[in-house]
Amino acid sequence: MVVASKHWPDGSICSGCFARACETYGHCSVCGVDRMLPGLSSTGQGLCTDCAGGLGDYTCTRCGQEGWRHYVGICGRCVLTDRLTAILDDGTGTIRPELKPLFESICAMARPRSGILWLSRPHVPPILQALAHGDVPLTHDGLSTLTPWRSVAYVRDLLVACGTLPPIDRFLFLFEQWLPIWLDDIHDPEHRKLLHRFGTWHLLRRLRTVAQTGPIGHCRNQNARSHLRQAAAFLADLSAHGRDPQQCTQADLDRWFASAPRSAGQGARAFLRWAIDHHHIPRLTLPATVTGHSPPISNRQRIDLIRRIHTDHTIAPIDRVIALLILLYAQPLTRIVRLTLADIAHDGDQLLIRLGDPPVPVPEPFAKVITTYASSRPNLATATNPDSQLLFPGRRAGQPIHPTSIRLRLQKLGIPNLNARTRAIRELLLQAPAPVVATMLNYNNQRATRIAAEAGTTYKTYAASRTSSTTPTTGQP
Repeated sequence: MVVASKHWPDGSICSGCFARACETYGHCSVCGVDRMLPGLSSTGQGLCTDCAGGLGDYTCTRCGQEGWRHYVGICGRCVLTDRLTAILDDGTGTIRPELKPLFESICAMARPRSGILWLSRPHVPPILQALAHGDVPLTHDGLSTLTPWRSVAYVRDLLVACGTLPPIDRFLFLFEQWLPIWLDDIHDPEHRKLLHRFGTWHLLRRLRTVAQTGPIGHCRNQNARSHLRQAAAFLADLSAHGRDPQQCTQADLDRWFASAPRSAGQGARAFLRWAIDHHHIPRLTLPATVTGHSPPISNRQRIDLIRRIHTDHTIAPIDRVIALLILLYAQPLTRIVRLTLADIAHDGDQLLIRLGDPPVPVPEPFAKVITTYASSRPNLATATNPDSQLLFPGRRAGQPIHPTSIRLRLQKLGIPNLNARTRAIRELLLQAPAPVVATMLNYNNQRATRIAAEAGTTYKTYAASRTSSTTPTTGQP
């Protein structure tokens, strides 16, 4: 049951709606003054307290600004400033100079009550106080000594975003932190030693190599962890049958792949190849890789989903845009979350979105869905992403929304990700040559050509995809 927090002339209002109303600013639709707009006109436009009438006075007695008040007469921003000043005090009654950018970014957040709630969590102030008092170095390595790691990662992102700490590859750093902690839970010392070699000299080295040219991303981080977990499971299974890695037989491998789930068997394959190449396991034969393809939805289902995205306004704007990028342009989630505002442009009345080169046009009415969402992106009201250029900013500073979060949201809406994307790319390849589609949608040309052949396209002899070295006839002898 929702309990009324305030009683305004047009009825009761709950605490959540009241707080949001007090955090809404802009130009009043009646008097035109730029101020807090807690009221609504009959047409849904914002009204200031004077023009709305009877809403009360929300001016802070300390700073003189209108806003949501945490205490009687004191606004949330003043309360947030007081609490953060006390937490970041370096012991001399002042804020540690290196932490002033963090202080200013948090105090400037558009929704101060979110900052107050964050500081009220028991594990947050100790992290900030350890940095303020110099108990740990104000470095990435210093932060890694604090706990809990999720809260530390959040603080690290804030410090990077405000320029206090240098940028790092976030997922690479998280893997480097996770690896020794995970290895400590491996009880068999020989298994732990072997897994340490595999994790450090194979997986971590590869991740660092990738990080030199670009971010490793969530998927590579999770795949590396999965390889280690499945390697540990294989070694435990081998030990349960009375063998160490040097005594492993072909029967042991065959038993593992026959009994383990397909994902577990594939996860251990990277470890087994490495172990065989480095003579930790006898030279045995791994079973052939079994690849499974998610069956695409029918094109009728795809069209019905597109129609639903257009007509069902109860779907959150962010979910509508992401679903359209999947259903219309076959974009994977890992690529979608990297899109920025700079990837959206207008050529006259035509909306373009850069997925590859050249940008692809977005037809109406879907262009309006994207432009409306871009003007009201979520997660911009706190200190994490106030100036973010990401099209889908997340709740962590400088980070986009997590692909897993999107995947779960789409599942709840009944929108299949991979199955819909498979159908979308096939339909697109039936309408244009594979090289053209590949460049516009940022697909690999060979992969696009293979999918086109599977879909039965008639563009297989398109000139740009031919590799024949035959000299064309010129009419000369």
